[in-house]
Amino acid sequence: MLGLRRGTRDSLITMIATPTVWALHFLLSYVWVASACAPNEDVFKSITPARIGVAIATVLALAFCFFAGLRAWREWRAEGGEPPHDQPTKADRERQMEIASVLLSGLSFLAIIFTALPVLLVADCR
Repeated sequence: MLGLRRGTRDSLITMIATPTVWALHFLLSYVWVASACAPNEDVFKSITPARIGVAIATVLALAFCFFAGLRAWREWRAEGGEPPHDQPTKADRERQMEIASVLLSGLSFLAIIFTALPVLLVADCR
């Protein structure tokens, strides 16, 4: 269901997926609004189309971070995710990757919100 199946192996790709989504969201948000304001002829020009686009991108990015974090959290809890994960075993490395994915998902979720706030709260190019 929605990529939340159990028993998947975590890797570096799954761990850095949500920070990558945040970085792409950051780039998209600020480049889109900057290009909408670039002519700088009318500083009171509305940026509503860019704001709507950024809002849609924000919702999609937040959904991705939520479901990626949920998947990693379920994996971590299903295998008895109590720390510490400090043994040089395959299972402990897997648990460490899962908890790192959960934490990075949460951090990226918050970063996406704070990235979108200025774009969504400012109505013109001032």
